[in-house]
Amino acid sequence: MVVGSIAIVGLEFDDRDMLDAAAIERLRGADTVVIVSSEHAAAGHVRELGIEALTYSDLGLPTEAPAGMIVEALLGLAEKGDVALVSGGYPFVQEGVISGILARAAGGVDVFPIASPLQVLVLALDIDLTADVDFIDADTLAGAPFRRDTHLIVTGVRNAIVARAVGMRLLEFYASEHTIVTAGWLDGGGFDLELMTVDELTRIERVHRDTAIYVSPSRIVAPEGFDELVRIIAVLRGPDGCPWDREQTHESLGKHLIEEAYETLAAIEAGDSDELADELGDVLLQVVLHSQIAAEEDRFAIEDVIARITAKIRRRHPHIFGNVKAETSEQVMRNWDTIKRGEKERDSILSGVAPTLPALMYAQKISRRAAGAGFDWEDIDGVWAKVHEEIDELKATDAGSPEAADEVGDLLFTVVNVARKLGVDAEDALRRMCVRFERRFGDMERAVAERGADFHDLDLDEMEELWQQAKHKESANGGK
Repeated sequence: MVVGSIAIVGLEFDDRDMLDAAAIERLRGADTVVIVSSEHAAAGHVRELGIEALTYSDLGLPTEAPAGMIVEALLGLAEKGDVALVSGGYPFVQEGVISGILARAAGGVDVFPIASPLQVLVLALDIDLTADVDFIDADTLAGAPFRRDTHLIVTGVRNAIVARAVGMRLLEFYASEHTIVTAGWLDGGGFDLELMTVDELTRIERVHRDTAIYVSPSRIVAPEGFDELVRIIAVLRGPDGCPWDREQTHESLGKHLIEEAYETLAAIEAGDSDELADELGDVLLQVVLHSQIAAEEDRFAIEDVIARITAKIRRRHPHIFGNVKAETSEQVMRNWDTIKRGEKERDSILSGVAPTLPALMYAQKISRRAAGAGFDWEDIDGVWAKVHEEIDELKATDAGSPEAADEVGDLLFTVVNVARKLGVDAEDALRRMCVRFERRFGDMERAVAERGADFHDLDLDEMEELWQQAKHKESANGGK
């Protein structure tokens, strides 16, 4: 955490053969002054001013240290107090130093001396003026056309009100997290550079006089749509992103994917469109998160996920995208199963059904696979006979015994086959029954409360009467 400020100070003589007074004052006020080397052009000026300075060598840096090493060294010194890095000529040292400090130091960076905020932005951020650059005054920004894929410099930001208005205009074109750089006059001379987001600019309370704002090119889709969601997740997983998101793995997110799927199902059953839209978004978030994690590991990206499901859908719908005929849902499912079996080598007809599915869903899937291979009763009467057989076997077991558990499983699996024969989804049927039970039981509790009685004091006959009343009420309301 940076606690001190960082300044880049250029020491050069003006046309009166004088060093800039504000720059000298900034050096004298620093806790640590850093120069490249004792032979550096600015080293003599520092000695003449009677200021002690550390060289790159003192900091363990080579004279031609790359920008990243310089930034790390300055940030380390700033943890103990104010730091000033001295350069000869214009005060921008080398490419990447100021932009590196801005990206890491919350307090920004001061620059001395320079002629204007526009000049400090152009030089500090290494903007190539031969490239596309839009210069727009803040007063005309509201109606000015500009492109998001060029450099943009907004001048004439004279106070916080103007700055916030600029921020609101930028939000129409850039994501709220898009980073910008402000450059404004310091009261004591020099310029202050600060890195912030467009959103932060819309809420800024104070700006330096005659501030200019630099907005880097943005080649992403406007802040909406699927691409923006993918970009946001990449930001959250990035070095300066959310700590929780950065810690996630495929394994840690697994339970969340299941939870979101069930919450989506609950929204469907409730018939709540707004809630369904929210929950589907949560499911989509999980898909994008998993894809981002895989992309960081160079395994696959969201584009691969989309490409694979697109190809799979086309491949499994030859009756739409090919010359296969399928006029009923049953024919479609037979084709689907045949195509799936041909897509991957399987050791068994039942291979590929995830055992982590809810038990009823798991049972229905494997029974349907077996039936598709011909292992099935001729008609539903055979299944009913099997149900009665399993009930008799269950009755013959001892309560709580392993045999009882096995026979309960046999009975449930057979009932799943009854559901399959009747064209009913067993998982959905049981879930709907649970919802009905909970609703009816709630009606019973409310009826007892209205009498001023305690539910636990009721006998079974009274409870049955209340249950039948709740069922009748439900039927009268159309099952709702």
